Formats: sequence, C-alpha cells, structure tokens
Amino acid sequence: MSVRQESIVGQRFGKLTVLEEDKENRTTLPKVICRCDCGRIKSVAVRSLKRGNVTSCGCDRVRKKADFWGSRQNASLERKREAFREEMTEEIDTLEAWVYVWLRDVLPNVVKDTTIRMYAETMERHILPYLGNSKIRELTQKEVQDWVGRLEKEQVRRTMNGHMTEGTLRNTLSVLSGCLRDAQKYGLIGQNPCVETAWMIRPKNLWEEQEWLSETDIRRLEPAMASYEDEHGYPLGLGFQLVLYAGITLSEAAALRWQDVDFAGRRLMLKYFVARQPAGSGEEPRYGLEPLTGRKKRDVPVPDFLLETMKQIKARYRAAEKDFVLYGADQEPVNLDRMRAALRRRSISCGIGNVTVRMLRDTYAMRAVQAGASSDDIAELMGFATSQQVIRRYMPKGRPDRSELLKRMYG
Repeated sequence: MSVRQESIVGQRFGKLTVLEEDKENRTTLPKVICRCDCGRIKSVAVRSLKRGNVTSCGCDRVRKKADFWGSRQNASLERKREAFREEMTEEIDTLEAWVYVWLRDVLPNVVKDTTIRMYAETMERHILPYLGNSKIRELTQKEVQDWVGRLEKEQVRRTMNGHMTEGTLRNTLSVLSGCLRDAQKYGLIGQNPCVETAWMIRPKNLWEEQEWLSETDIRRLEPAMASYEDEHGYPLGLGFQLVLYAGITLSEAAALRWQDVDFAGRRLMLKYFVARQPAGSGEEPRYGLEPLTGRKKRDVPVPDFLLETMKQIKARYRAAEKDFVLYGADQEPVNLDRMRAALRRRSISCGIGNVTVRMLRDTYAMRAVQAGASSDDIAELMGFATSQQVIRRYMPKGRPDRSELLKRMYG
C-alpha cells in the first residue's frame, strides 16, 4: 500500500470510512475500499474522496417514488390527491392536478420508476408550462393542436442546437395522450383530445432530406471524436465510435461491460442501457443501469477495425470482465451529458457544425440502407420495435406514377 493511501485508512469522508487499499484495482487511478454508514462496501478513487465528489455509496440519493417530482409538491395538490383517493374525482379540475395524481397514484406498480421519471420530466418541461392550468374537462382537440404547433416552432429553433427532434415531439405527444387516456378510464374526461392530433407532426425522412454524415464529414470528425478522453486519459471517444459503427445508442454503449463483448463472435451482447437517476439539489446527474427488453435486447455485429481498437484498449488498461467498456469513475456509468457536450464542441471545432449522437446513429442506418439492408434487418440491428419506424425515417419513398404502375401490373 502506498504512503498516500495508507495515510487515509480509518478516515471518514461523509458517510464513508476508508478500510484498506483496493487490491483488485486494475486502473491507474489509486482506489481504496470504503464502508458506508448503511453497511455497503464500495471501491472509491482516492481523489474523489479528497475532493468531496463522493461522500456515500449512493444510498443518500435514493428517494421514494412520489418524491422525485418534489419541485411541484404543495398542499393544494396534496388535498386534491387525497380527494381522488376518496373517489371525489370532481376535485381534479386542472391538467396539472391530474398529472400530479397520475404520477403518484396511477403509474406506480404499472411502469418502471425510470419511466415515471421520464414522464415527469417531459410533463414539467414540455407540457405543463403550456397546458397545466387548462381545465381538464374542457381541454379540446384544438387546444392540443395549438400546443403541438407551438412545440413544432420550438423544434425548428432548438434542433439547430441539438435539443429537440421530431422524435422528441412525437414522444411528448404520446406522454400527454397516455395521461389523458388514463383520465378517460377514471371518468374525468369523455374523449381523449390527442387521438386525432398525431397527424400534425410531420415525420422526417432522412433519405429525402439527406441529413446524415457524408464520408468527408466522417473523415474530418473521426480524429477529434476518437481522441476524446476523460481526465485520466481513458479514451471515451470509443463511445462515439460504437454509435457510428455499430448503430447502438450512447446509453447502450455506456452500459456495456467487457464481459458483454464477444471478441470471438465479433459482436456486442446488449442487455442494459443507462438511465438518469434522481439527484439531490446541487448534485450532478447520476446514471444507473436498466435492463433492455423486447427487440432492444439484442446481439450486434462489430466491424473488425473497431473490434481491434477495443482489444487494444482492453489490453492497455488491463480491464477486468466486469469493468465498463466506457470507463466511469468509481465503477459507475460515464456521464452521458458530458459526452454529448464534448461531441458538440468537437464537431463545431472541426467546421462540420453541430453533430449530435443521434446523427451518428442515423448515419449508421443510412449506410445500411445504401448497402441494401431491408427495413426488418435495420430494425433488428438497431433495436426498433417495428420495421415501420425504419421505413418512415430512413427508407426512400419514391413511388412510380400510378398509370405506370398499371402498365407494369397488366402490360
């Protein structure tokens, strides 16, 4: 044990007490084994302890299901929530009041906590500022369509900065529609005003709009993208390469461990993704693993040149099978927000403009289309639920003239 590590054995840092050196540490970063006040044992980087970045095993970040939306808890809404529990649904007068109840009393035990958090963030960011004060029983289709129109204008403005996409817009409407569908079930409203609104959102087809990276763009971006490192020199740019050349999402790349990389079979075995966890006031976002389900849980082939890069990284850092492929401090997933920001800065500095992680994945899809892959092939490779999603976003839509079509059919 080094003198530096030995000197802090027995010391407390927040809820952590240092026990000994981490003898299984295979990184260049000195680490020690700590016991948290809750009883959990955790390996922590020495510098993280001394800087105050880590003060517990993470147990103090755990919250109750109904508490992660704490910024909107107030006595008035709590009274309406109690009235709903006593089946006095007439007390639920506004959309905000119903959303408050929906998140706390309807969704728990039906969907995962991470899904509830996502719905809450979507409501707070995109829906309630516009519709929160609307009388839920008087909410009309026109009011919803006007709201979608405002979001579309936001989409045009924000997409240039990499924030809102057509997919985000469509998902936002889906969240509101699901919320109001449950309001129907509880007899709060007669008709769901979102049902006839989805047609307003114009689907973007990348083949027609040519919004993906060209070979020239990739050659310019590749060096800056691949050279992105964390503060200890670990090549986090590998995450961007996994998105571009394997078609997986950044959250899937961040969840990969070396045991999920089948070098002999030249494939990635995708089982988890990284999702944002609730954080306290003043804390940085924290990410945890969530299991992939359905077609998202899949095996993905990896090109030889990328596989060779991964072999070199694993050997150089003497990575254990349980280690994350994208090394994160203290064996936690890497910060996705920082990675997205790094890609944006580096692409702009290359003169390409703002490149998002989604554009890297779109480029993979468009390469597959150009190589002759079917929509079913791409859906399976990229984890789409249906091939229709692929057709709408990526496949060419050229159709023959109808009179020409008849000639082909009947001569």
